[in-house]
Amino acid sequence: MFAISGFSQEPTFVFEDTVNDQAQVKFISYNSYSSNRFSNEFMDKFIFGGDISTELKTQMANRLKGANVFGGEMEQRIDSYSPDIHLFKKEDYGMKLSFSDNHYFSANITEDLFNTALFGNSNYIGDTMDFTFSSVQYQHYQKFSLGFYHKSNLSSIQLSYISGSKTLKGALNESWMYSRPELDTIDVFLSGDAFFTDRMFPYWAFQGSGFSIDIDYNFIFEGKTKNKQIINFRINNLGMIFWNKNSLSYTGMAQRSYSGFNIQDLLDDDTTDFDIDWLDTMGVNQNMGRQVDVLPFELVVQKLADRQSTNSLQAIFGFKAIMVPNYFPYLYVGGYYQPIKDFSVSTRLSYGGFAGLRWGINVNYWLKDNFYFGLGSFDVIGLASKKIGRGRGFNFSMYYRL
Repeated sequence: MFAISGFSQEPTFVFEDTVNDQAQVKFISYNSYSSNRFSNEFMDKFIFGGDISTELKTQMANRLKGANVFGGEMEQRIDSYSPDIHLFKKEDYGMKLSFSDNHYFSANITEDLFNTALFGNSNYIGDTMDFTFSSVQYQHYQKFSLGFYHKSNLSSIQLSYISGSKTLKGALNESWMYSRPELDTIDVFLSGDAFFTDRMFPYWAFQGSGFSIDIDYNFIFEGKTKNKQIINFRINNLGMIFWNKNSLSYTGMAQRSYSGFNIQDLLDDDTTDFDIDWLDTMGVNQNMGRQVDVLPFELVVQKLADRQSTNSLQAIFGFKAIMVPNYFPYLYVGGYYQPIKDFSVSTRLSYGGFAGLRWGINVNYWLKDNFYFGLGSFDVIGLASKKIGRGRGFNFSMYYRL
């Protein structure tokens, strides 16, 4: 019997055994967002609505530096393991089926863009506001996965069909705004690109198709103390999405000076054409057509805890990278404690991702080796505090052996 119990995005995996003779269904829920600058008090109001006081805006503005990142990952997943279905007619391999609903989002905002958006340009009269390298990205998609796993070392490979629901992606290259001292004209230079699906609703909108490959390999060896050691190597989301022909894209590089739009011209303009006319005035090109987008490719290397180890206390550590803008290499180190066979607790300190230093706790419980339940957070401080915390995370996992 076996299971790897944990969370697929930022996992605290537990390697259980090298024998699998039962079918298994596993449910996983991973939900996390964080920032290296913005507090929960600010992010809660920005995401869910509410009055953002001048004092709170000022507090956030004083924290800003070169990179001001906000991002998150959410995955709801179900895995099915069937040891009696032998792919390639090899008895050492079973079939693994999976379905997941995935969200990924990230943003980087410059100090000048933040201040301009929340305070206006009054503090920049006769000065230049730099928006260079500001960016935003959001993807929502589902994965339908088929593959096989090895019954001994639990390594697996899956090929997935990707159903794209919606996306938004934009980035500014060299971009700035200058407010003239006379207060009558603003000079703007913009360069960048963006694209998004034409509909951001309904939730299960089908607006694209794609594919991905997921590889999960466990390297098992014997350490100096004769205890089993497991190093896990994973590649996730190696693939892309082809968005449909209704996707909108924008590109532009222009320098303009503006003294304002004439209100009467705006009222008299045909509303159908105004958006296009306004974009043309800004020097922005609009196109409609298919777009190709890469998935948030992940690389993970980590040492797993072994449930069968004779040591009640084990070290855990790992590394994770997502090959997308605004994500910094994620490192963690911690300990796994199993006082009895059916219960364990782990804790970790981590740094990177979308945030700085974080502390997490996870608990695991097994019931007669047929039922597993795991619960935890990789940002306990964020869950407990609005003012100190800079993100939140909640993870749930369970399986049942049939």
